[in-house]
Amino acid sequence: MNKRTRTQLILEFLVDIVCLALANIISIFIFSDVFHRIPHFGNDEWSRYFFTLAMAFLIIFLGFHRSINIQSRNRSREISSLFINTTLTYALFSVAIVLLKNPIVESRYMLLSGYVFFVLLSMIGRYFLKRYLTGFFTKSKIASYVGIITTSDRAEDFVKSIDADWSLNIRGVVLLDNFVSGNAFRFNPYEEVYGISSPFVPATKLSSFPEAVLDHPVVAVDESFLDWVRSSPLDDVFINLPYSDDSEIQQLIEELEDMGITVHVNIPMLDDILEASKFNNINCKIQYGSPMATFEASTKNSVLLSLKRVSDIILGLIGCVLSLPIILVTAIPLKLESKGPLFFKQQRVGKNGRLFYIYKLRSMYEDAEKRKQELMEKNQMDGFMFKMENDPRITKVGRVIRKLSIDELPQFFNVLKGDMSLIGTRPPTVDEFNQYESRHKRRLSMRPGITGLWQVSGRSEVNDFEEVVKLDCKYIDNWSIALDISIFFKTIVVVLTRKGAE
Repeated sequence: MNKRTRTQLILEFLVDIVCLALANIISIFIFSDVFHRIPHFGNDEWSRYFFTLAMAFLIIFLGFHRSINIQSRNRSREISSLFINTTLTYALFSVAIVLLKNPIVESRYMLLSGYVFFVLLSMIGRYFLKRYLTGFFTKSKIASYVGIITTSDRAEDFVKSIDADWSLNIRGVVLLDNFVSGNAFRFNPYEEVYGISSPFVPATKLSSFPEAVLDHPVVAVDESFLDWVRSSPLDDVFINLPYSDDSEIQQLIEELEDMGITVHVNIPMLDDILEASKFNNINCKIQYGSPMATFEASTKNSVLLSLKRVSDIILGLIGCVLSLPIILVTAIPLKLESKGPLFFKQQRVGKNGRLFYIYKLRSMYEDAEKRKQELMEKNQMDGFMFKMENDPRITKVGRVIRKLSIDELPQFFNVLKGDMSLIGTRPPTVDEFNQYESRHKRRLSMRPGITGLWQVSGRSEVNDFEEVVKLDCKYIDNWSIALDISIFFKTIVVVLTRKGAE
């Protein structure tokens, strides 16, 4: 299930459940309070009535729901689908309340009006849902950020097809006309700086390129396009280039795949590339009018990912409530010891390069960032991260709250916002990210977390950045709900025993 299908399914579920609730509330108000056609029933009967209705709705939606792609469905098919879904829901519900002998079954006004209002409200809800998805969603943060690599003669039609997908936000177009001759394309990431070797002279070498394709900016026409891909917040890259031999494009795919980006490429022949793929998570199908193969470093169950996000919202809210009194108590000695704000805000790099501000309780002196450069020679970490034993920038109160992980509590707000997850990978600073090689970016292919595999593996004992990358990629490749639960309980043990705390 791709992101577009998953998002539409979730939003249709929310719209339908809200419409179902409103339909019954309106029915009760009209036929009980206004026309007095529904006799008085006790709270127990109404509770069983709504519980049975909710269960019927869930069963039909999860098992028999008829969903049609909003981009292609017409009005008659949409109305037909809606009638089938609502009729099945009320048919199952009617059978259930008869079997359960709920006295409300005798009120035909409640059943019929609830069904009619559900149909009408669902029509209205689907109309506004379609308007939302095809209008606002593409520009929102939830949409997938994509880059396009193609040639001028293919660009307009290809970009137009992708632009029609409301779940995708095109961030830029790369035109590589000058590196294609006939059906030959050459790419070698080991020459120069991500350079392209071109041992032939193109039939027609272009001296100028359009600044935009269908209002989407042309971001590169030379070897600098890989620098743009590496530094941009991209979830997917779509490649549509003329070539006849897989070897001509294989290195380009591997370079992008190493970044953890999902790659879609037009492939005339798949055999060699299937064997060369490092992760073997390849999905081949017709996309936007062309045969495409999708390469992913790891595949995830979209339903389980949705469950993970729901859990994050619930636990994030609970975490915010429970953290408030602890933060208020901690604020007194923290503010008395040193001047500066209570909260520390720093720009970090999240999923696939998205920037966000992480929040912590301030555990360092106010000039900590300025003093960091003076201490770089004492860095105990091999690689791009900074770690120093007895860091002089940390206050006395800061050492205590770090040992107890109290400084991390404001990150529950980041979890609620969706910038972070409760369990995930470590979000790097912008300075760290700017030094990344392509393969390092793969550790950002899942939403970062407050805690993760690195934190429960003795973070104070891990002094090699490559080991951090290895642990993060291990988490991504083996992710499951069970793994998150295991890390959650291990985190509790680590916090209580202060094992591995920095």
